Amino acid sequence: MLRKIGKYAGYLLLWALVVVVWVWADSSSEHHRQSRLTAEMNILIEGGHQHKIVDDRLMYEWLAEHGVVAVGVAVDKVPLDELESVALMHSAVAEANAHVTHDGCVVLRIVQREPVARLRVEGYDMYITSDGYLFPASDGYAQLVPVITGGYDPLFGPDYSGYMRDAVRDTLASLEAVVAQLEAEKIPHLKERQQALKDMRKVTMQRVRKTPFMSNYEFDKRKEDLKAAQAEARRINLEANKRIDAHIASLELRQDGIRQKQLMLREVGSDFESMLSFVESINHDKFWSAEVVQIVLSGGGDEPMQVAIVPRSGSFVVDMGYAQRLEGRLDVLRRFYNKALTNLGWDSYRSISLRYDGQVVCR
Repeated sequence: MLRKIGKYAGYLLLWALVVVVWVWADSSSEHHRQSRLTAEMNILIEGGHQHKIVDDRLMYEWLAEHGVVAVGVAVDKVPLDELESVALMHSAVAEANAHVTHDGCVVLRIVQREPVARLRVEGYDMYITSDGYLFPASDGYAQLVPVITGGYDPLFGPDYSGYMRDAVRDTLASLEAVVAQLEAEKIPHLKERQQALKDMRKVTMQRVRKTPFMSNYEFDKRKEDLKAAQAEARRINLEANKRIDAHIASLELRQDGIRQKQLMLREVGSDFESMLSFVESINHDKFWSAEVVQIVLSGGGDEPMQVAIVPRSGSFVVDMGYAQRLEGRLDVLRRFYNKALTNLGWDSYRSISLRYDGQVVCR
C-alpha cells in the first residue's frame, strides 16, 4: 500500500515539474518576444520561372512607401497582417505570408504573378496572366512575353488591376442596374394609364335618367351632352394611351439596347478567354513561341475581337479571323508553312488569311 502511494506521489511530482517547466518556458518565451527587437527582414520571392517582375529591393521600397516598419520593433509587435496586406496591394503579388523566426528575423514570402502576355494598345501597358488577371506593367521589371498590340478597345481602364471576368461581371451588373432603373421609370406611366382609364370610366359609365317632371327636350339634351362628354373622355384616354405607349416603348427600346450590350459583353469575355488560350498555345509550342513576334487585336467594346499575328519569318501578316478555334488555325498555318512557303518562298505574299475555316487566302 505504501509502495503504491509512493508511486502515485512520484507521478504527481513529475507532472508538477513538467507543468512548472512548461509555464516557465512559456513565460520566458513571452518575455523573450517582448524584449527582443527584430534585427532584419528577409523577402523571399517565389514564382516567375523565366524572369522576375518584382524582387526584394522593389518590395522593400514598396513597404517603405506605405509606411510599414518591421525592423527594430519588439518581436511580438511586428505588424505581420499589415506586411501581408500591403504586399498584396502590389498588383504583381499573388500571395504573401509573413512570420518572425525565433532569432528575431522577419520573413516575408511572396508569390509573384506570372504573365503570359503584355497588352500594349493605345493608352494601355498591362500584363496578363494565364487565368485572366491584368495589372499595369509599370509595377515591376519587364517580362519577355508575347506583346499584344492593335486597335483593341479594352473593357477596363489603363490602371485596372484584377480579373477580366470580374470586369465583365461588374459591367454586366451596372448595366443590369440601368435596366432595373428603366423598369422603375415605367411605373409612373403605368399608373397614369390606370388613372386615365378610371377617369374615362367615370364618364362612360354615367347614364341619364328621366325624372317625372323632366321634359322630353331636356332629357334628349342631357343624353346628347353626355354622349359628347363620353366621346371626349374616350378621345382624351386614347391620346393619353398613345403618349404613355410612346414613353414606355422608348424605355423598352433603351432596355433592349442595354440587353444587347450585355450579350456582347458576354462574348467579349468569351473572346478574351479564347485569346488567352491562343497565347498559351503559342507559349507552350517551341516553334510558335519563336515564330510569333506580335499579336494584333482589333474589336473589343461593342465589337467582336479579331486576331492577327506578325511572324518572324517573311514579311507578311497572318489574319486569324475572329477569336474562336484559333489553335486549329495555327495547325492549318503550320501545314501551309511546310507545304507552300518552303517551296514558293517566304516573301511571296504580303498577307495570309485563315479567317475562313479550312481555307488559306494569300495576297
